[in-house]
Amino acid sequence: MKAVVLMKTIYMPWIRAIVVVVFGFCLATYTNNLTPVPVAKYSTEFIGRWQGTVGNQKETMSINSDGTFVCQIHPMGFIANTLSQRVTGTISGTWKISGAMITLILTGEKNERLENSNASSTIVSFKKNELVLKSDNGENSTFQRVQILWPTK
Repeated sequence: MKAVVLMKTIYMPWIRAIVVVVFGFCLATYTNNLTPVPVAKYSTEFIGRWQGTVGNQKETMSINSDGTFVCQIHPMGFIANTLSQRVTGTISGTWKISGAMITLILTGEKNERLENSNASSTIVSFKKNELVLKSDNGENSTFQRVQILWPTK
């Protein structure tokens, strides 16, 4: 019985310290993801891989530090997921950010029909791992960061 009490006495401070450190790390990470990105950092924080839904299409955007992007568009819904060939469309081009406005200049396409050669969206909300864009037609789309892409030299 004394051995159990002795072990509790010896290890309890360490267990408490570990729990406090882990809790603090989790809280700091969670809080960092909630903090809005300042407008001045939009063009550097935008770089990475993002995934979201626009209308009835799932999009994965790879935004590169050299000002280029590649966007893969996947059909969604019952018919697209069960009966179709799930053809993925790809759009590529260049991007630029001015204030809260993102402009995509489309230069390439595969399995997609483009009506315009450029598109603009307004950044409604931008946090480290979440991006909400409002299109020219007033539709909001939310994207989650999938991966950060580091600049290449």
